[in-house]
This record gives sequence, C-alpha cells and structure tokens, in this order.
Amino acid sequence: MVQRGTTLVMAGAREAHGLISKLLARGRQVIASLPAPERTFDALPVPTRIGAFGDQAALEDWLRSEKVTCIIDASHAFDARIVRQTVHAATRLDLRYLRVLRPEWTPGRQDRWSQFRSLRKAAEAVTRGERVFCNTGRANLDAFEDFQGQRLYIRQNHPTTDAPPFGFARFVSGQPPYPQLQEEVLFRELRITRLICRNVGGSASISKLLAARRLGLRVSMVARPDPPGHTPRVETVTEALAWEADG
Repeated sequence: MVQRGTTLVMAGAREAHGLISKLLARGRQVIASLPAPERTFDALPVPTRIGAFGDQAALEDWLRSEKVTCIIDASHAFDARIVRQTVHAATRLDLRYLRVLRPEWTPGRQDRWSQFRSLRKAAEAVTRGERVFCNTGRANLDAFEDFQGQRLYIRQNHPTTDAPPFGFARFVSGQPPYPQLQEEVLFRELRITRLICRNVGGSASISKLLAARRLGLRVSMVARPDPPGHTPRVETVTEALAWEADG
C-alpha cells in the first residue's frame, strides 16, 4: 500500500467543505488553510490554519512542517494572491497540486451585462442617479470612493452597527440562502437599477442574477483574475476526488 502524506485543502469556496468530508471518509490525513474565518459555513472538521501567510517563505515552511504532499486548492475564485503563492510553493517543493474552480456564469439573451476587469472599474462606470446593489462585501468599499450614483447598497451577511464610510452607502443585512423571489422583492423595495457582482459561478448565489434578469436590471459583472498558467484544474468535487485517488 502506498503511504500517503498530508493533504492540504486551501479553503474559501463552499466546495472545500464537501471535499474535506469525502477525503476524511477515505481515511486521508487532511488539514485546511483559510485566509479569514468563515461566517456562513460550519467549522471545517479538520485542523485549520486561519490567516494569510506573511510571505512565500512562511507558506513553504508551514507546508514542510505539516508534511504536506498534496494540495487541493478550493480557495475563493477571487483569492488570486493565495493561488499564486500556493502554485509557486507546490512547484518549488514538488507537491501535487490541483485547483478546484466552478464554471463561470455566462449571460443569456435576456441579460443586460457589462463585463469589467476589476470592481473599481465597475464602480467607475456607474452614472448619476443610479441605485446600485453590490454583494462584494464591506472589505471592498474603497473601490467606490469616486462613486457617482445616487445610492449604493452593500450586502452584509451579518448585522452591523457600524456606519458605512461613505454618505451614499447603506448596509443591507441578510442571511443566505437568498431565494430569487426574495431578491426580486428586495430590489424593487430599494428601487435598484444596477447590480454589481463578481463572477464566482455556481448555483448557490445565482438567484440575484435571475432576479436582475426578471426585473430587467443592468448587471456589472467583475471578471475573475487570470489563474497562473499551466496549472491543473477541475470544476467539481467529484473530479477532484478522482484526481486525488490517482496519486
């Protein structure tokens, strides 16, 4: 029998949870790494490092100390820095590496999408009088410092008593999942004219796009960062498990 080392799951996307459960069922030794605590998921059932790595050397030292031999990268689709660091470390330390990245959303004939390379570019394209709903979180509010619209609504998955940093911004609290009908009602109540979101893909959060389609709203879609070249990639947990079993 081949002796396996530790499998590291870089978490951040919801796929990490299903992946870890299946790996544990196979009897694998698994650890996880998260850039920040998750608020909308249950805790990962394996030892988990939380926080960004200070630099490339810190990541590589940690991988050596944990005796990692295989990395399955199920980090968030927009965690470009984490992906770059991990790919580089895997190459330098000769570790097996796989990226799990669900398919992107694509517009249909009824959709009114505009594509942008960054959230800041999407924010700059907002015109006067527009009422915008954005679900990219408060951590990205600096992209809206030159906002020209009438109102910006930022979704928060947990209530907050903090005031938004800009007078034109308002926080909207809620708890996922957000059904399409609920999104339609919310967009009508807030008189939204444009939705800004990042292309994370998948079915879990597509309801806001279906609601925007139904209401005829403009959508500013922020494209994913380009992945490092020539890295193996799959779209599903099932494919990732098949890859892991072949190692």
